Amino acid sequence: MRKLLIVSAGLLLIFSLILVVIISLAIEDHPRVNRQVVLTPDHIERAKRIVDKHRYWVRPGMFAAARIMPADADLALNYLARRLLKGSAHLTLAHRSAVIRLSIPLSETPLRRYLNIQTSLVETDHLPQLRSIRIGKLALPDALADMLIPRILEWLRESPEYRVSLDSIRMVKVSPDELTIVYRWRGGLSHGMKASIIGEEERERLLRYQRLLVDNSRTGEKELPLSDVLSPLMRAAAGLSTEADPRAENRALILVATAHVLGVSLKRILPGKTTWPRAQPQVVTLDGRDDFAKHFMVSAAIAAYADTALADAIGLYKEFEDSRHGSGFSFNDLAADHAGTKFGEKAVASETSAQQLQYRVLSGIGDTDLMPSWSDLPEFMPEAEFKKRFGGIGAPAYEEMMRTIEQRVADLGVLQ
Repeated sequence: MRKLLIVSAGLLLIFSLILVVIISLAIEDHPRVNRQVVLTPDHIERAKRIVDKHRYWVRPGMFAAARIMPADADLALNYLARRLLKGSAHLTLAHRSAVIRLSIPLSETPLRRYLNIQTSLVETDHLPQLRSIRIGKLALPDALADMLIPRILEWLRESPEYRVSLDSIRMVKVSPDELTIVYRWRGGLSHGMKASIIGEEERERLLRYQRLLVDNSRTGEKELPLSDVLSPLMRAAAGLSTEADPRAENRALILVATAHVLGVSLKRILPGKTTWPRAQPQVVTLDGRDDFAKHFMVSAAIAAYADTALADAIGLYKEFEDSRHGSGFSFNDLAADHAGTKFGEKAVASETSAQQLQYRVLSGIGDTDLMPSWSDLPEFMPEAEFKKRFGGIGAPAYEEMMRTIEQRVADLGVLQ
């Protein structure tokens, strides 16, 4: 028995040492990839072209191909890494293969540790295969990847969103010039799939704020300022945040307020069994203009549910499109976009930030607390005039104007 205990202890020690060595090889104290997400109007425009092509030309049952530029595929991967994992990623395309480098932080402590992963995707007749997986200094055998990938795909298929996407993909072709995804479109997303994007707890939270909004809209006022829409919702959120997550409460009320400002039923956004009560139609204004209220709330919702970079890029793309085909490029619309983005960002940045915003709104806000001064900002500029006066996006005159807007937004009372 004593010999058995000695052998067992020895084996345990050996396994412990092996585990320590594996961890030391896999986990590192610095990221090998550390990149910011930089979204520009050009990125949004190219993504819109892919979506428009699908929307206008692809019918249920058809095979189609989405062709993605290497820089856009790299940006999308880095965006997802930042959004989902708080990390960074880099994608390099080659002939029939791609290399992915990914750095994932393991903690928020000053002595941060990272998983640095590098792997190759090799083109096949269907989905690419993972090869040459390296975690830190530790190389994993391909046989282990062959065992893990089916389990990962099986796990992803448990989610309706991922299952439909994976089942639709027929082939992924890789070249240095583009990433081509061949898919078969089976028709629109099911109500069940759309409903699954927002969990049941979140739907209950949204329903609570929608009911409050409906009650408040029965005052008979056909037009009211945005502050009058947000204040009672924030008051309810502050009361609930003593026991609930204030970030989740803020996120929900922002989405409800955005749908109301746009005149859109939540049923269109979140179909399912929920019966969404309808508020009385109202024109919601910000500093007297309903377009400012729309810009503000859409940007706030994007920032609250996605991130600031995405909200800013979409707002800027909208203005650049207007300069070519719509009302023209307007810096005051961008001011409303940026103000809304900062509002949404502060609403969910942390529990402390979320509560500070609630208390600031409850202390009393008006239009000038939400919207920076804008009367001197140029608007309704066609593309030719915009480029003549400001040199285009990124030019010195344009950047100077944006710095002015950003400073005015930073000085807003609601953000203090």
